[in-house]
Amino acid sequence: MTASDSSSSASSETASGEDTASVGEASREARQRLEQHYQEIERTYGDTRARIEDFNEQAVDFIRENPGLCIFGALAAGYVVGRLATRRWLV
Repeated sequence: MTASDSSSSASSETASGEDTASVGEASREARQRLEQHYQEIERTYGDTRARIEDFNEQAVDFIRENPGLCIFGALAAGYVVGRLATRRWLV
C-alpha cells in the first residue's frame, strides 16, 4: 500500500462518516416535519368533527321543532327529482 492509497482510504472513510451523519440529520428533520404535519392533521380533524357534530345537532333540533315543514320539503324535493328523472335530465 502506498501513501496515496492510505490517504485515499482515510478520506473515503471520512466522507462515508459525514454521509452517514447527514443522512441521520435528514432523517431526524423528516421525522420532525412528519410529526408536525400529523399533529396539524389531528387538530384539523378534531375541529372538523366538532363542526359536523354541531351542525347535526342543529339539524336534528330544527327537524324536531318543524316536522311538518321538513316533511313538506322532502316531498317537494322528491317531486322535483322525480320530474327531472322522467324528462331524462338526470340520465
